[in-house]
Amino acid sequence: MLVKLREKAGLSQAQVAERLQFTASRVSRLESGDTDLSLEDAELIASRIATPESKAFAEYLQTDWKKLEKPGFNHVSLPALWRAEKALQRVAEMESDPDLKNAFLQQIRSCREALQRAAEALSSTEHPIVLIGAPGVGKTTVICTLAQLRKGDWDSDLDKQMALQTGGGRQTLCEVHVRNGGEFNISVEVCTPEELQQYVSEFCDDLLAELNPEEMGSREGPGLSAEAGRAIRNMSELPPKRTKDGKILREDSALELAKQFPKREDLIVQVLLRLDLPRRNRTSISFSRESTLTGLDWISKTFAEINYGRHKEFSLPRRIEITVPKRILTTDEFDLRLIDTRGVDEPTAPRRDLQAYLDNHRAAIVLCSGFKDAPEAAVQAVIERAVEGGLRQELIERGLLLVLPVGDEDCTLRDPVTGERVGSAKDGRDIRLEQIAPTLHQFGVRHLPVQFADVRSSEDCEELRLALVGRIQDIRRQQEQEIENLAVTIDRLILNRKDEETRAVFNAATKDLRKWFATHSELPAAQMEMQSALIEKMDGLRYASSLRASVNRRGNWHNFDYWDGLGFGTRREAVARAAKQVDELKVLIAAVLRDEDLSTAHDLIRHFANELERSVRDYSQWTQTLGEGAFKNQLGDDSEYWRKCQERWGGGPGYKTVISGWTSIWFNADASKQRSEFIETELQRQWKVLCQKLDGLLSSVEPLVSDVAETAKVAA
Repeated sequence: MLVKLREKAGLSQAQVAERLQFTASRVSRLESGDTDLSLEDAELIASRIATPESKAFAEYLQTDWKKLEKPGFNHVSLPALWRAEKALQRVAEMESDPDLKNAFLQQIRSCREALQRAAEALSSTEHPIVLIGAPGVGKTTVICTLAQLRKGDWDSDLDKQMALQTGGGRQTLCEVHVRNGGEFNISVEVCTPEELQQYVSEFCDDLLAELNPEEMGSREGPGLSAEAGRAIRNMSELPPKRTKDGKILREDSALELAKQFPKREDLIVQVLLRLDLPRRNRTSISFSRESTLTGLDWISKTFAEINYGRHKEFSLPRRIEITVPKRILTTDEFDLRLIDTRGVDEPTAPRRDLQAYLDNHRAAIVLCSGFKDAPEAAVQAVIERAVEGGLRQELIERGLLLVLPVGDEDCTLRDPVTGERVGSAKDGRDIRLEQIAPTLHQFGVRHLPVQFADVRSSEDCEELRLALVGRIQDIRRQQEQEIENLAVTIDRLILNRKDEETRAVFNAATKDLRKWFATHSELPAAQMEMQSALIEKMDGLRYASSLRASVNRRGNWHNFDYWDGLGFGTRREAVARAAKQVDELKVLIAAVLRDEDLSTAHDLIRHFANELERSVRDYSQWTQTLGEGAFKNQLGDDSEYWRKCQERWGGGPGYKTVISGWTSIWFNADASKQRSEFIETELQRQWKVLCQKLDGLLSSVEPLVSDVAETAKVAA
């Protein structure tokens, strides 16, 4: 670091030595590591280099970190972390004081815990940027652009520019991550043998059904996904062959194999043998410097081989991670990861992966939509899920609606008032933005940022890059602001901990809130139907084959997850039931913050408001976990239910309706109702714990006698 500072200052070793009254050879030995560098010498050298940055480094070297791990000098959040460290040290000194009075001890401890959480969040510079949208909307193209995975001239064919395969949708087999690293590398998380066996079984089922057109007509839409079917065909060396002799002819070696082995069990064995799984044991591959290809060409070729199932050493991937040497979004401040999620082709389907990203407070959520119907049904479904799951504000703060025009869509739009074509892309985008606003308002997210980007435009791509960097900065800025607020609050608490007048103001400020908690420790009563969301999602499916794939895996299917559906049903109900009480608390908090006579307590009340938001958010996530696990054993182990549902496939139209009906019957059974009662008991118990914890933030360890009497009176 000292070498960098010296060189940036334009100084030679001899010039630095002269300022230090060192010999030039000593400076040389210190910089090379031949002589040990003491902390005192480092501080002295940094201060004598005498640039603002070197002086800041000298001050940094003098800082004494006791509560947090010391971050590097170039850490993007160093000032905020040092502010947190100093505040935590002050709290530790106060708590070790044997003469400490109990007043405000609860509040100080709560502030300390919040400080530690915020500092922990800021210490890491890793952030995922998650792209969500329908197949074919352009997520992969956007990721290639943001990760500098574009080849050739920007004026050339767009598909040929992209290092990853694009064009028409359904090209990417699984979720793909792109992150920073030292070299080009591809790592693969492969499917388990059981998962691969299931894919092969469904592939064979579809082949056998195709041999019997009358039976195929009763299967309600496509079976195995095009991406998975293509990969298995290539892995088993059964791709269809196309020849051109006046017209296009198709020779299907997989169908020929099915004709040769018409018995299902035999056909499955034959396909598995062709996969040659013992040889497919590789999970990572790196770019060789001896390669005759460029790094981008190597990525393009190798990714295609793995993604399409053509690489002989890799099994079927469930996730692919690409490491690139260039910084994502060309920023050195953050360690970013771009995530291309599986396309949302079933907008209503419960998706565990999407919920996990929505719940990740470090993730920027990019909702990708085409221009014509923005926001598309897939995006609207994700927004609705976030809102119903208690994440409305989170989505506004961390999300971005990305609208992707294709061709000249934004230039040829007609003005709805004049009926004339717009004069420019900007005019077209302004009109579309006006049309998007009512839809966002309908979901309560009208402040969700909207960004337009034509990936053929370098200007648009740069604006998108800056917008995404801005979203990450917004996420971190909230934590930095919380640290600042908490540090100020702690300083005032320590200063006023023995001030009876301050304590009296605090008691007055919290009086109505404490009365509220004395009478609101239970959720409002409701007839809970945790399965309602799952049933709705079944009925709303576009393809019955999505439900069939989930049934074949006893509910554990990435594109229709039974357990996520049950968990979200519980979460949705709990969020709706708690909403009125949370709103009442917010009204009481706002009243206190408007009262200038209570200004001495405003810092603590703001901290309480933040803790309320966090506690309710954590509660909603907890309720989802509760709902997922409550029926896992009973429904998961009900072999008769799953067998019956599996056998129904191919039995004529109405598959979704029948499975939905059987599922409703299952949940209406007495044993299932008992599990519902268990869920209700646990929801109430955890809500009571939440209320008690929040109430504790409003009380002193030794409350005034009048407070105790008043609370008891209200409770009675």
